[in-house]
Amino acid sequence: MSEKKILVIDDEFPIRYLVEHQLKRRGFAVVSANDGPSGLKAAFLHKPDLIVLDIMMPKMDGFAVCEEIRENPETARIPIIFLTACATKEHKLQAFKLGADDYLVKPFQGDELEAHITAVLRRNHAPVAKTAPPAHKRARIISLFSLKGGVGTTTLAIQLAEAVALHENRSVVLMDLDLPLGGVAQALSLYTNRHVMDLLNEPQESIDIEKVKRFSQRHRANLWVMPAPGVLVEPGRLLDPAVLEYTLDVIANSGNHVLLDLGSTLNKLTVAALRKSDVVYVVTSGQPVANKLYNAFVGSAKQLGLEPQRLLPVINELHGVVKEGVDLARVPVARIPHTSEQSRTRLWLRDQGIQKLVSVMA
Repeated sequence: MSEKKILVIDDEFPIRYLVEHQLKRRGFAVVSANDGPSGLKAAFLHKPDLIVLDIMMPKMDGFAVCEEIRENPETARIPIIFLTACATKEHKLQAFKLGADDYLVKPFQGDELEAHITAVLRRNHAPVAKTAPPAHKRARIISLFSLKGGVGTTTLAIQLAEAVALHENRSVVLMDLDLPLGGVAQALSLYTNRHVMDLLNEPQESIDIEKVKRFSQRHRANLWVMPAPGVLVEPGRLLDPAVLEYTLDVIANSGNHVLLDLGSTLNKLTVAALRKSDVVYVVTSGQPVANKLYNAFVGSAKQLGLEPQRLLPVINELHGVVKEGVDLARVPVARIPHTSEQSRTRLWLRDQGIQKLVSVMA
């Protein structure tokens, strides 16, 4: 990456200095600008490989800068990552509408920014080889399910979806099937005016990948989120599992990974999702009661039409550190440590656990 040139446009000197210092240490060439107009001049003059752009700036905000860069043929294809303190869903949606490649909120870790830059550069500069896989090679369907609520399944689903979107050169659709309230939209500050139940009530034959994305919201460059309604719905509004199965095939056959947050309730819809999944991560806190529920679930899996070998336990230490030797029918595929104290070591361990889940589904 030493030949890659990054343009940083931010009116705050400490941020510019921090980003420039971090990226130069990693071998990037860095050009900086302290406002929108000078940033545009730098973009046209230097033709950087990527632009890191703030939103709130004097003279010209980041949205206007992004729009001009996208409208000029000489700079239109330069990847743009917004790095901003604006965390609202309106700002995110506007950024992606104008053509942003990624969106990162301040405060941030230097390693986090570098990872996003590297991923975006890889997606935009990947060589097209004769041996490259077909654009629509079927992707994977991954479910996260728990037998007991309150074990952090939704948070883990979001973290895993973001990790897959960041490290793989294909899109990810995160679908919230913990109906009807869900939790993904609330965690990510997304709208719920178009949601998964609306899509699954569409005529089956009309569902294609474009319609799927119309009922989704772009959270990052490669991550689309289809929220739950977020409110109670009328009891008579039933969903056909066959439509869900068809929709999952549409997404996977289009080359997009599917991650499903199934919550902790078994019903016809979640059983259909479990059957369609290539891998099911069954989330447990590692506590005795949760472990017994997992073992009972695996023991009855065949009665539900599920293959026990696809039901992989994941210990999410939401309620504290779990000692070795937990009584599970299978060895946990990963252990996600609790990180509320923001310890760098435990954050690293958590990321290692997430990466293990990514590697298993690859």
